[in-house]
Amino acid sequence: MRNKDVPSPKKPSEESRVNRNRREFITTAVLAGGAALLTGIPLGIYVVAPAMGKSIEKWIDFGSPDALPDDGFEMLSYEFLLKDGWQILPQRGFVWARKMPENKFRVFSSTCTHLACNVIWQPETGTFECPCHSGRFDSDGRPVAGPPARPLKELTYKVEADTFKVRMTV
Repeated sequence: MRNKDVPSPKKPSEESRVNRNRREFITTAVLAGGAALLTGIPLGIYVVAPAMGKSIEKWIDFGSPDALPDDGFEMLSYEFLLKDGWQILPQRGFVWARKMPENKFRVFSSTCTHLACNVIWQPETGTFECPCHSGRFDSDGRPVAGPPARPLKELTYKVEADTFKVRMTV
């Protein structure tokens, strides 16, 4: 016989089990979210920070401006070293420059505005041509044929002490 004064052990109700499962789920979700946040922020900074870095401006010396032709564009090649983190990397390329009347100059980037291929000056047609997708630009850098929609980038220049310099952004 059972004593009526002694409470019998109760089975956990369905509602208390559901509440316990919810608490366990929320605790696990909060801990997992905190761990993801603690590892995700530094990882995200590591991945995104280099892309957010400042670009470097450098004046490239191309020698005497008298060497530039009056009748067309001249390809001027450059090379310099750039420190990027722990590495020192060579930067190479070329620009197109032309002497204009009254000791003025036009300097264009050699990079096509469509897919960044190098454009080539064609003196016979008086245009810059991109070999990648048959894009063409006139002598003022404006697109005249093919897929490019934007003009060639005109670069800033200066003449100091009989030296022709062009500002490059890397």
